[in-house]
Amino acid sequence: MDDGVIDVKLCPEWKSPSIHRALRASLSKRALLQGAVAYWTVPDGLLGNKVSPALKHESAFMCVDIHLPTDIDALADLARSGAHVRLFCEEIATYADSGRKEPPCLLHPKMLLFWSPDKTAELWVGSHNWTRRAIFGLNVEYSVVLTLKDTSRLFCEAAEYLQQIKTICEPFDLGRVEYYKELQKNIDERTVPVIEVEARGADRLGQLEVTIFGTDARDLKELGTVRRKAFLSATENDGNEAEFLYPASITQVGELNSSNPTAGKLSFSPRRYAYRVGRRFPELLTPQEIGSSVLSGAQYYVTLELQERDVSLAFDYPRARMGTWELADEDSSPLIRRLEGEEISTLFRGRPPRVKIPTVIETQTSQSLTLYERRSQPERSFLTKRVVRRG
Repeated sequence: MDDGVIDVKLCPEWKSPSIHRALRASLSKRALLQGAVAYWTVPDGLLGNKVSPALKHESAFMCVDIHLPTDIDALADLARSGAHVRLFCEEIATYADSGRKEPPCLLHPKMLLFWSPDKTAELWVGSHNWTRRAIFGLNVEYSVVLTLKDTSRLFCEAAEYLQQIKTICEPFDLGRVEYYKELQKNIDERTVPVIEVEARGADRLGQLEVTIFGTDARDLKELGTVRRKAFLSATENDGNEAEFLYPASITQVGELNSSNPTAGKLSFSPRRYAYRVGRRFPELLTPQEIGSSVLSGAQYYVTLELQERDVSLAFDYPRARMGTWELADEDSSPLIRRLEGEEISTLFRGRPPRVKIPTVIETQTSQSLTLYERRSQPERSFLTKRVVRRG
């Protein structure tokens, strides 16, 4: 036992699961607080307005992961009071054995260090996040609470660990409250990749194989972010402009001779196909032979196998955003740099780590344009994103 440890207790008791009073007592008798938790959803008033004074000292801070259910407004209220609040903003996708994507929250300590003027401190380490269910005892939670001298080894190690967490978190910026909320919604909102075309007979494409040829290799880069599942959006061009979305499997993607002489001479059977020239909105033609000018001018092709439409699904364009997550170099992540090769292999199942960090984007106008407007655009992305809901 470290000779600087004054007392050790476990909290809470099974028959009295709330830690509300214990936290208020610690906040009342300690001068400042340093801490890190995964989720924060409670207002300062829940603890008698004692949290913000403990976080106002120049050495105080609280680090919180940005992901839901963290309440950005509650943290903003703390920051407005002068409390030193910091956010951890990073995503690294990992996968279970089944292939299911695991939750994105990576800052997971529940660690509080209360400093006192009498050269002692109180260290909480356990499972409690700062949520009502944890604090008032509905959750089954447990923490070790140690009273320490501020010269003890455990105190110094805890303080150093919290300082390391602080370095990977950014100061809460009150000017970016809506941006933080957008990042949370971006995580929470399910979107699917959509390839858009106009077509005659757009409501009768189920169970067909269609191919899109294109002259701009940037389209392939966009497609590289998609696995083998996507949707095809077909807008009727007979005057009513009705849109129909089909689940699609991407069965073939390849380069053509115009971009890669080693691609070999490919042949295609008659089919419905679209020729995307540059970055313009393409038309899916009626079944026919592929024109020689298409094969000689295109740099790539993508073949889709369409399924029948699911009429219970509703699709919307994502609403305008000011922030999103973008891929970053894996070496930029302090969390990846801590791992050994074997640990990386186990976590990512042989895939390269995909690190995402927040980025600011311009507010976008609605993408729900008329057919004429889409035809008139000199640049339209090969892939768009739609929010999918079961209605």
